[in-house]
Amino acid sequence: MSGKTLSSADTARYARQIRLSGFGPQAQSALLDSHVLVIGAGGLGAPVLTYLAAAGVGHISIIDPDTVELSNLHRQFIHSETGVGQRKVESAKHRLGELNSAIDITTHPVLLTPDNALELIGAADIVIDGSDNFATRYLANDACEILEKPLVWGTILGFDGQVAVFDTRQGATLRDLYPVVPAPGSVPDCATAGVLGALCGSIGAAMAMETIKVLTGIGTPLCNAVSIHSSLDASWETVPVGRIPNRQPITDLESHLGDYGDTLGSHGDESAAGTSEGTDPSVTWASLAPGTHLVDIRDDDEVSAGMVPGAQHIPMDALLEDPGQLAGHELVALYCRSGVRSSRACAQLRAQGTEVSSVSGGYLAYLSLPH
Repeated sequence: MSGKTLSSADTARYARQIRLSGFGPQAQSALLDSHVLVIGAGGLGAPVLTYLAAAGVGHISIIDPDTVELSNLHRQFIHSETGVGQRKVESAKHRLGELNSAIDITTHPVLLTPDNALELIGAADIVIDGSDNFATRYLANDACEILEKPLVWGTILGFDGQVAVFDTRQGATLRDLYPVVPAPGSVPDCATAGVLGALCGSIGAAMAMETIKVLTGIGTPLCNAVSIHSSLDASWETVPVGRIPNRQPITDLESHLGDYGDTLGSHGDESAAGTSEGTDPSVTWASLAPGTHLVDIRDDDEVSAGMVPGAQHIPMDALLEDPGQLAGHELVALYCRSGVRSSRACAQLRAQGTEVSSVSGGYLAYLSLPH
């Protein structure tokens, strides 16, 4: 390990962890000399960012196009009531600056897309995936495999969570754990299934610890395995994950654009956005036909922080209960936060004979557009 020389202020601030047997000034120096890219400043990003800034990671980049909503605050404790309506990256930067003014924080208020992934990830020493959709997770994984960057990955659903370190130089990646990309809308997100804030803290803290281990060389990172946590019985189980024999390595993103449908936003093309069993035609913000009637299917608390100008707000449950609310509109496109719920709603409505489409990337992709 190597890194920057510790100042007297560094030695005083990080004294408790420097004193740890096996950690010492060399590990602290390595942290201060590191650049971490964190994808998502939400439920998992909040504890990850807080602990890494407190631990003294010298440069932290945050990518997230979203804005702070009141419903975020029960778990995304890096934000506050005064930050509602602000960009999450700026709210997080402000809080981290209060916690540790000696580190550098770079913000990227955009979605991770095939257009920017290699550039953003290439500048970092390690990537932490705190996103909440499969499209972004596979995109981050593939870009890290191409660039040979370690990826700390975590996910939560219901009362359970998972943590892993994917590093193609040492073996397994996300595509070895989950070879088949789930169809859009097939797995509920937190807005649909719900989530407890304390579970985000448990998984996020574990992700931060794995990151520190990789950057400093202490301990044994969770490579070639996934750790599964059940919060209801406080159990942790570690399951081995091996490289799939003869799996072709990821060498470019263009060959896998169909897996990144929800991240394409304005940059992708409609044919690459993917469908769900042929029933969910997706469009991007750039490919919306003139005169398309936009319908925001998010919940009331979500739209309170903002919505696309001119869009009609019909919560998903209300729309599915009464599709007749769309009568009179020839072209209709649904959008939610990230494209997951709109994809599911689109498939159900089309199965019932209502012609609608789903906007890939949802409101997050809209926020990524130049305004």
